[in-house]
Amino acid sequence: MYRFMDQQEIEIRQIDDLKMVNFYDLATGGTAAVSGANQNAEISGHVPALAIYYGDNKQINLCAMDTHYNLLMERVLTLYSQCKDKNLIIIDADTKAMLEQATSRGDNHTSFYERIGKNYADMECLKSPKFASEAVVRETAMPMLKYYIKNLYHMVDMDIEFDKEPLGWHSNGVLKLRKGSDTFVLPMRFEFNTMGFKAKIGNFLKDLSLIEFEVRYQEGMLEVIFEATDVKLYGESRFKIENHSVTGLTTIQVAGQVVYHQEESVAAVASADQLPKGLDLDIEKGRVYGLPWGGIIVLGDIESKTAEFKRNDIDVIFLEQYNGKLAMRQFSHSLVENLSNGLRLRCDGANMRKLYFGPGIGEVETTFAPVGYYSGWDYKQFLENNYFYECKNQEGSN
Repeated sequence: MYRFMDQQEIEIRQIDDLKMVNFYDLATGGTAAVSGANQNAEISGHVPALAIYYGDNKQINLCAMDTHYNLLMERVLTLYSQCKDKNLIIIDADTKAMLEQATSRGDNHTSFYERIGKNYADMECLKSPKFASEAVVRETAMPMLKYYIKNLYHMVDMDIEFDKEPLGWHSNGVLKLRKGSDTFVLPMRFEFNTMGFKAKIGNFLKDLSLIEFEVRYQEGMLEVIFEATDVKLYGESRFKIENHSVTGLTTIQVAGQVVYHQEESVAAVASADQLPKGLDLDIEKGRVYGLPWGGIIVLGDIESKTAEFKRNDIDVIFLEQYNGKLAMRQFSHSLVENLSNGLRLRCDGANMRKLYFGPGIGEVETTFAPVGYYSGWDYKQFLENNYFYECKNQEGSN
């Protein structure tokens, strides 16, 4: 969509050459950790910054707390990877080594592509889905929505059970719940986006009353927000992923007053053997966590070292399944560290979603969403915004 851009954003987007590049630490003047998002700008007291010269003696200098730092980093990595004669760029040895690690080309593909992306190299891709794939997302969301609905009814002393809901259609569906001999029908309507979905559910607690859910899957967190304005209810659950573990916290308010504030139990599953069968999961010694409604989070961290560099390939995977259908969302990135000076660069970012349509169809849809500056050149060239289809044996995913 068109929008008005400020002058600095326009200037960055118009940069088409590099004369000099330098990473440095704004706090100390030395080298710094270079992160992938503004909220991670400070790492162990460092504030990473990037200075470049370009064009006719033009320069720009931004730190990770500035609005367009990520855009500038994306432009630098893109131009550096496309540069045919890198010797024309004035660059210190440490910065050059980090950029080379992040933008390797030819047979030396980036890490995510080598591990996962190359599986799609010879497959035909489409620019739009060939199935009504939103139906898979809608169905796999049922366990989560039922979990929250049942707990919210329990708060007002209404213990309910769910009947098997009838088949939905595209972005619409129905929940059927029972309280004693009474049956209630709750119509649903969904909106879908690359980060998750929104769901509007009618007849919540009483006729014509609406509760709205917004669910966002992110690299470091799963967020569930719900609100029913008719009964002045608002709540949010945040399942945070940090330090190789998952912690959850749910807060509920009624009429502006907190009535529930509790850390959720996010237990580690005994082993990866309990994952659904037939999935292409590139996880070595992955940690597996079970969400309260039956969803799964898998954390993977593959470490490799040379004499000069350490690389961690980090994966966060969300699995939701229901009625033989399964939605898998995977966020990946690599963290490259120069062992001699501590300079770190976030690279090889990926956002992959796989939808398993169930044994009756036997086809799997895989799509790759844009990530930003830290995605690899091969991800942008071969995978980003493309849809791939393949047949899989989904045995054991029910």
